[in-house]
Amino acid sequence: MPIKSLESYLFERALVGSAPIESLGGITLGIDVDHYVSRLLTNKREQYLDAIGGFPTSLKMYIESDLQVFQENNVVPVFVFSGSPVANQLHHQSHLGVADAGAGMGQGPAGQRTVYEAIIAQRNKLWAHWSNLLNNTKSTYIDQPLSPGESFRHNVPLNFRRFQADLIQYFISKGIDYMVAPYSSWIQLAYLLEDGYVDAIYGPTDLLLVESVPKFILGMEFPNREFRFVDRGRILNEFKLSFEDFLDINMAVGNDLQPFTLPPLQVYPQQQVFEIALDMSVNGGTNFYTYLLTNPMQLDSAKLLGYYQKGVAALKYMPVLKTNGRVEIYGFDEAELHNKEQDENFEVPNDIHDFIQQRLPHEYNFYRSIGLISSKLLDIVSTGVYSEYPPLDGGSSDSYRNLVKKSVEQFKNKEINLLTQPINRYYQIKPIKHVKWFSPGDDITLVNRVTPSMYDRVKHIYVRTDDKDKAFNMLAFIKLLKDSKNITKDFTVSSKKPGPIIGELAAPFDLLATNFLRVLCLLGFFKYESTLKPTKYGEALMKFNELNLELDFYEPFLVLLMFFKLGVLKLGEETQPPTQSALSQVTLRSYPKESQCILCLTRVLTLFKLRQKPANYYGPIDKKTLTFREHLDYVKQNISELFEAVLVSSLAAGEFNRIQLDNTEWQQKIVGNAPFKESTPNTVMAMMWEFYLQKWLHNGQDKQDALALVSNSFSTYKHVPNLEDEMKRALKYLENVKSLLGVMHALDLIQESEYELFNDAAAFANKAME
Repeated sequence: MPIKSLESYLFERALVGSAPIESLGGITLGIDVDHYVSRLLTNKREQYLDAIGGFPTSLKMYIESDLQVFQENNVVPVFVFSGSPVANQLHHQSHLGVADAGAGMGQGPAGQRTVYEAIIAQRNKLWAHWSNLLNNTKSTYIDQPLSPGESFRHNVPLNFRRFQADLIQYFISKGIDYMVAPYSSWIQLAYLLEDGYVDAIYGPTDLLLVESVPKFILGMEFPNREFRFVDRGRILNEFKLSFEDFLDINMAVGNDLQPFTLPPLQVYPQQQVFEIALDMSVNGGTNFYTYLLTNPMQLDSAKLLGYYQKGVAALKYMPVLKTNGRVEIYGFDEAELHNKEQDENFEVPNDIHDFIQQRLPHEYNFYRSIGLISSKLLDIVSTGVYSEYPPLDGGSSDSYRNLVKKSVEQFKNKEINLLTQPINRYYQIKPIKHVKWFSPGDDITLVNRVTPSMYDRVKHIYVRTDDKDKAFNMLAFIKLLKDSKNITKDFTVSSKKPGPIIGELAAPFDLLATNFLRVLCLLGFFKYESTLKPTKYGEALMKFNELNLELDFYEPFLVLLMFFKLGVLKLGEETQPPTQSALSQVTLRSYPKESQCILCLTRVLTLFKLRQKPANYYGPIDKKTLTFREHLDYVKQNISELFEAVLVSSLAAGEFNRIQLDNTEWQQKIVGNAPFKESTPNTVMAMMWEFYLQKWLHNGQDKQDALALVSNSFSTYKHVPNLEDEMKRALKYLENVKSLLGVMHALDLIQESEYELFNDAAAFANKAME
């Protein structure tokens, strides 16, 4: 989040310079990802993203265009992602009190909504509008799908952390340099600039608060082949401010490290708050820190003063990842600190964890820096809070809430134990709360101490091929298991020694396969105590290669298997309370059986990834389909987190030769091949089939007319040139799902009625595409 209202004021005062992009030729440009993406995905773009889910496909189009310009001008980009939020940011996100914020009791100052509250309020408003639209068109809506008409984008930036793993995979595929900062991305960039790793920075106005960065690029105007930059010295001269007064103003108006607008500025329009604060400081002599100190009767005065102080302290003592591989305070040399402990100039507060976060091992921060583990998992350990935020549909269904509750035993207790066992004993006994938005005051303390530990339970399981050129994927993994005549002998070792027992792995495939097998064991796909043997769900998994799946279908099918295993909702079962369907009332009344078939088909198609050109989506939406997608997405996120925890526990135990790979090889061979790194697909293909089948039912079963409706309603001529081919690929996917359910039915994992219902649905889909 940039300094509030400063950028527009700088343009207004003509304090933003411009220069041709050609003048950047030959430099290495450090790019703050949050700032960069916020410029690409403005409020007018991807307006329905929260109504369909998934990754914003247009983002890749914009990035590819920019990369082309960089290449033409010999500019080497380095993208830096933000890491863990500091204390003020956690409060602004309602991370420490998500249930209270959901009940309208957020962490922000009086009269100011937190980001979390603003997003939830906007979503609730627009879903209510959507529901009213469906109700008001009951008499006229037959088979022409409705579009919402209002944007689902908010007046706050998108949460780009949702797409961080997708962007990392994209950068790896393109050979683009990137890193994830331990905390602030723009302060990490300041360190990289100071140490000569980048020649210039493209970042937010917050960089004006870093004294070592005299000027930086604020924006790129690629169509005009220009960039915009600011010079702090020129700005301070124009404003007639010292740096200290400038810092005081920015801590009061709100910035990335202190996001709230503090008294007396909170009563003024946000679009003018910086200009007003500047006038109060220059012409009125106001010092905002003094104002907070001398107004003890102000509501929440201690909290407001704390926000200011924590913001200044976070700026001064922000840790960054340094070239020595350690996370240390920017501007301080820890070796020098130890030699000059008595010198006040080198003193570091002993309560730094109160305004940053508790410190985690350098090794964990390295894995974060390459994208191997998400900041979310590390934040849980350091903050002691696992906050569950509502999904895109609002999460009102009983089945989703049961899924959240079940995840504690199935996933979260295991993750926390795996991450805390290798590190300081303090974290092993530190209580970690599971906080749910739908259950204020009903927090659960996660069980992070078990005997034996999760690592000790699975450390005897391993995969060793010693093939350093082999890339990991589920097809190769399952083939390896299927080819074994004795999986207990081939993939386990018998030993009661403490610590690692499998010996050092050398191949990236072996590292990923070993920990993938361990995850499957922890999830109940294999029995692993004395012998390694697949359970019924493991037997179903082992049949994947026989189903002739596309490689892209393996992960979705495992997610589907795990969803069935959790047993919170059947494929054809209505959620409670019911969610309004996007099908017309005429369809639901006239074709009840076919409507049930459409429900089953759209639900499994939420895992199908549409092959399309990047484009902003404007078209129909369906909350009912989105609701089921969010169930599957939650399962996938939890599997991904458990895999990351198992993988990091293995690396921390020294089971892999970590020094044989350089940074690029870590990214390409391990992070690039790790499973569950991409977002769950959006609901577009599911909706295409939904409205195709509805039209087909009403138009006398005219296939071409139904395809024309889909093409027009979804504007597929722009981004899906071969619509019929994609529909047929989806039909093949549905046949694969039918085969999987057949395997599960033979193993008594689903009921006869559920299997028969999907058989009927698949037959219905095939008939409609003949």
